[in-house]
Amino acid sequence: MNQLAVLGANLRRSALGRWFYGREQSEQKIILALAAVVGVLLLWAMVWKPVADWRAVEQNRHNNAQQLFDWLQTNKQAAQTSANSNQGQGRGPLIPIINRAAKAHNLRVNRLQPEANGVVSVILQAQSFNEIVAWINQLEENNGVVVERANFDEQDAPGYVNAQIRLN
Repeated sequence: MNQLAVLGANLRRSALGRWFYGREQSEQKIILALAAVVGVLLLWAMVWKPVADWRAVEQNRHNNAQQLFDWLQTNKQAAQTSANSNQGQGRGPLIPIINRAAKAHNLRVNRLQPEANGVVSVILQAQSFNEIVAWINQLEENNGVVVERANFDEQDAPGYVNAQIRLN
């Protein structure tokens, strides 16, 4: 209690204390009420609002994570089935396989375009028909690649063709 009395005495001697205690009692009550309102506003702005905003953001993150988890649980079986079917084929991504095999057969791929469901459309221009057939054979035998459609157009040079091939 002694410390509190010393603090009160020091406050009365300060410039703010002299100004406050120099006012009438009704003015002192108004000043104290305004100070209390300002204190509450500062507490709200510096503590309560940031904590409430943080809580709302974290609740939103939690809800998003829960929705993602629920979606993953719902689609878990489909993803495992898809992964197992791709492992059963014994091959990786189709485009690198196509490029490696084409390079091994000295074929120049003019256009390679991925399509839906893992299908890749390949365009070869002015290439040897026999090399294209050997390349397709290697893709089928060694990598399990299936030809869905193949179109060949003749060239002026004998044995050379333009080809459009859809591989899966």
